[in-house]
Parts: sequence; structure tokens; C-alpha cells
Amino acid sequence: MPPAGAVEADGGLTPARRGRYSGSSDSAAASSPNTYPQAPAREGPITALETNPAMPAMRSTRTVVLCCAAALLAGCGQTVRPRGFTPLRPMPPGIQGTVGHYADLVGSNAMLVRGYGVVVGLGRNGSAEVPSGLKKYLTQQMLKQDVGSHLAGTEGLRPSRMLEDKDTAVVIVAGWIPPAAPKGTRFDLRVEALPQTQTVSLAGGTLMSTELRLALNTPAGLAGEAKTWAVAQGDLFTNPFVESVEKDNPARLRSASVLHGGVVVKDRPLRLELRRPDYRVAMLMQRRINQRFGAMDKIAAAKGPSMVELRIPPPWRKDYEHFLRLVTHTYVQGGPSEEERHARELTEAVLLPTARCEDISLVWEAMGRQVLPVIQPLYASRHPAAAFYASRAGLRMGDPLAVEPMIHLAEQTNSIYQVPAIREMGRARRFVQCLAALKRLLSSTSDLVRVAAYEALLTHGSATAVRRTAISGQFVLDVVDSQRDYTIYATRSGRPKVVVFGKDLVLRRPVFYCRSDDLVTINANDADDRVMVERKIPRVDRMSKPLSVSPTTREAVRKLGQHEMGRAVYTSPRVEDLVKLLGSMPTQKPDGRIEGLALTYSQVVGVLYDLCRKDHIGAKFVLQRSGPMRKIYMLTPAVGRPDMPEETGP
Repeated sequence: MPPAGAVEADGGLTPARRGRYSGSSDSAAASSPNTYPQAPAREGPITALETNPAMPAMRSTRTVVLCCAAALLAGCGQTVRPRGFTPLRPMPPGIQGTVGHYADLVGSNAMLVRGYGVVVGLGRNGSAEVPSGLKKYLTQQMLKQDVGSHLAGTEGLRPSRMLEDKDTAVVIVAGWIPPAAPKGTRFDLRVEALPQTQTVSLAGGTLMSTELRLALNTPAGLAGEAKTWAVAQGDLFTNPFVESVEKDNPARLRSASVLHGGVVVKDRPLRLELRRPDYRVAMLMQRRINQRFGAMDKIAAAKGPSMVELRIPPPWRKDYEHFLRLVTHTYVQGGPSEEERHARELTEAVLLPTARCEDISLVWEAMGRQVLPVIQPLYASRHPAAAFYASRAGLRMGDPLAVEPMIHLAEQTNSIYQVPAIREMGRARRFVQCLAALKRLLSSTSDLVRVAAYEALLTHGSATAVRRTAISGQFVLDVVDSQRDYTIYATRSGRPKVVVFGKDLVLRRPVFYCRSDDLVTINANDADDRVMVERKIPRVDRMSKPLSVSPTTREAVRKLGQHEMGRAVYTSPRVEDLVKLLGSMPTQKPDGRIEGLALTYSQVVGVLYDLCRKDHIGAKFVLQRSGPMRKIYMLTPAVGRPDMPEETGP
């Protein structure tokens, strides 16, 4: 369960998926961390279509003929299949003949990568213990980063001395590269202190640049083991809800995550492997994919009877998963009249109780705009699934008639299609009608709906309802124009974000707050219009001079950093200013003042949670659900972790 006073909400992030994209979209939906237990797939895997056990299996005539002929040649009671024969996967009625029917998409599996790295900035909580073989490797890696380089101005930092300092710790870094992710894709990481070392806590630390390689059954991260697939770097996100490093369970803070800290450095080759080699089918796939997606570029290239090479075109690189789903749901052959017939068949199939609505919607979308007249009558269907999936296909193809039906679905309270409809409205950037509806939903009574509407507005590109500030490259602070009760929302996967729902949120007075580790102290009297803020410097265990700021979160953050120079600072009483002050890196102003206290994102989130829990800030604290990190957490024991609560509740 989440810690007392905190609420978890689905942040709309898709978790990394293991295995090849051959699972059904329905199974993907079941494992999705969606709050609604029966919600439709956010979008299933980039799947080659699977058999639905509730539907009759159907094989092509050619398969049956080949099987019968082989049986006759072999004699009674014996079945012999031709050499290289691979049976085609039976398809539900109306969906046979797609690319996913004939081929598997290879290179689209989630890939586990690992490496050894160094965390710095731990004060006295690190460890000087480094295995001898690993020490040589880490020294080489640090030299590659110009540690100890005269040219880089770091000649005073020797790698060997850094590794022997308790301000550092050697860690194992692991993460799942997302399925089919192209170069430049970011992903979350899991960091663990090296076993059998004296590292106490990774809180407040920063991971130095670390090379990540394919996780094999050998020690991770050693030079020469394999090619480098990704690099990792960034501030560590530790459990912000542990009051202190408990002596009876010191392992709690020996693990952490780095949000968005992994970056893919190599494109992964993608190809379609035909289950039954057939050069004619391979050439048909090449032609159909290039006709639908290639324009002037060649997206697919048949390299023989069993393989079609595939590349992600530049316009689709930011939406590559959607592109690959459409490819696997594209019909291999057939003209406009035949596709219209298929589309009409699917309008009947989508109404069946056993309908694979996700697949049907993708097939419509892959067909293109010529099927819009066929699916438009379903927009107003009384069948909720048919209405949503038809409207989704229409909206994605730019049909203005699908806008109002989708808005209607997004405003249906307690509907399993409400949040998926909100997300689709965010994707529909060409339709400004969606903006007004999304802004209304920011004031919903449901935290899940408010967060979904906020993220949809960001996707849509609205700059009026959300005011964004980047905090020293660490995280972003978003202030959302919302008319309901104040809420502070923090992410713990994907891009680090602090989101304040409601303007002019202030710190209540009187206030005296001291973090359990004494890192930050905030103090103000009832009648005082200033807030005093102090920060402990972990390395030397001394406090900065008191900082006077106004009792707002925003103001306290900026002014806290200025206090490092020992001067009192006065600001307006808004909470967003406190966040800026706490998270900003120290910078010296022309008048000698220093702004920014350089707390990590994790530490800022911990301070905000404490202030909300103790009613110093009159807002509900909502933490993003932990689902997207679960595959990484599974690498290590999770017993007793409050940062990995049960997935129950909103």
C-alpha cells in the first residue's frame, strides 16, 4: 500500500514489455497498471495477431492442401510436413491476411541491459570497497570521462582516490530498453549498491556516465563482454517516504532508480520473418508497406523468401510503437473494393462479445481514410467498445466527425473508456475542440482523470493551461490551471515531474519542518511573512546560514539557494517558488547572492510529501503508480519496500 497521506495515480506511462511482439493486445491490457481493472488496452504490444480461443480457428486453403498431401504421402496414421513448413497462425474471422498473420516482427523485444557504475555525492554514506578486477574497469571508464584530465580541468580528481572515498559507491545498473526502441530513446534504470559492501544509502547521489551492455549470464559491464547498447547517467530517485535509514532494515536505501536516465545509443535492426518462406508473399509485404507508409522512401525491403527488412521512417520515430502496430495490421494483398469488404466485416465483428477490438481498430487505421464512411455509423453506437474503437480509428485518421463522440466518451464518469478517450484527445492535435474539453477535465473529482487530462494537454501542445519551468535540467515543474482542490502530483517513472494543480498554492504558517535526516529545515512564525530555510551540507554535516523567504513553495525554493551566501532573501508566498529554490543548482548573481540549493528530484519530492502530510501545504499529494518500474524492481527482492506498494486503489 502507498504511504499514509499519499495517493497513487496512473501517469499514463506504458511499462517495458518482455519478449517478442507476438502476444495479444488483450494480454498486454491485463498486465497494464491501469487503475480501472477492466479498462481497454492503453495500446497493446506491437503484435502479430494471435489466436482468440473463443473464436473458431481458420487456416488457409493452401495450408490444408499441403497437410493433406503430406499425410497421403506418408501413409495412414503418420503425419509428415514438408521441409521448412511452419503452420500459419489461425486468425479470428475478418482479420486473416494481415502482415502479422504471415510473419513475426523480430528485433522488437524488450532488452535487459546492465553495467557497473559509480555514484557520487553520498557524503559519508558510501563505501571505499571495490573488487580489484572491477576497480581497473571503473578506473578506465572514469578516465574516458576525463576524470583526472589536465585538459578538462579535473587533474585534482584521481579515479583511484574517488573510488576510495566514502562519498562514492560502486553500483550495479540495470534497465529494460523498450521494445524496438530507436537510437535516442530514454528509459528508466534500477541501481543497486554492490553486494557485501558497507554502502549505507544512495540517497542524494548522482550516477556517473555508465555503459550498459546486454545482460548475459556473466558479470555485468566488463569491458569486451558485448557491444554497448545504452549509456546511463543522472540523479538517483530513492524512496522519498522512508523517514530515516532504519537500523533494522538498512537495505531500504541501498537501491534507487534513475528516471529517464538510460539513453539508447544504437538502432536495433528490425525485420519481418515469414513463418512459411514464400518470396511472393515477401514481395507483397514490401509493396503494401511501402505503399502505405513509404511515400518516397523505401521502408520495407524483401531480402529473400523468408525475410523483409524494416526501418522506422523519420516522421514516425517519436511514435515508433504505433507505426509498428500499424505495419503488423496491414493487409498483405487486396485492392480498395476488397478492403472495403473487409472493413464492413469488421464492423459486424466488433460488436461480438469475443471481439478483439484493439486489433480491429488497428486494421481499420492501417487501411486508411477510404474506410471512414464504413466505420462512421459506429461512432454513435450504443456498444461502448465499438463506439470507442471506431472513434479512435477515425480520430487518428483525421476525421472531424469523430471528435464529438470521443469528447462524449471522455466525459463519461466511471466509464472504462474515459481515460483512454482522454489520451486519444491529446493525440488529436489538429482538432482544437479537444482543448476546451480537456481543460474542463482538469477540475474532475478523480485524480486519475485530472492527471490524464493534464498529460493529454501536454501531448496536444497547449501552453495556456500548463505553465512549465525546467529546474536545472533535473526535472520540470508544471503549474496547472485547475479550479478544484489543490493537488501535488509527482512522477516516479519516465521524465521527472512535479505538477501543482491550482495556482497560488501557499505554505501555511506557523510552520516548523525538519527532514528526518536534517537535510532541510523550514521555519516561520504565525505572523511572520517570511520563511527561514536551512540546508545541511552532507559532506561536512554543517548547516547553511538561515534563509528568509516568503511562505510559498516557489519562493522558498529560489531563496533557499541564495542563503548559501548567508544573506536573507524575501519572496512572494507561493509553493512553486519553493520547488524552484530547492531543486535549482547554485548560481551566483551579479550582487553576490547565490540562488539554488541543489536538492535532487527525489529529495524535493520527499520534502513536498512531508509538508503535505503534516498539513503545512494544504494540498493532496498524489504519487504516480509504480507499475512501469516493476520489471526493473523484479531484479532484486522487494520485501518491505514502501516504494513498491500493492497495485490497488486509484
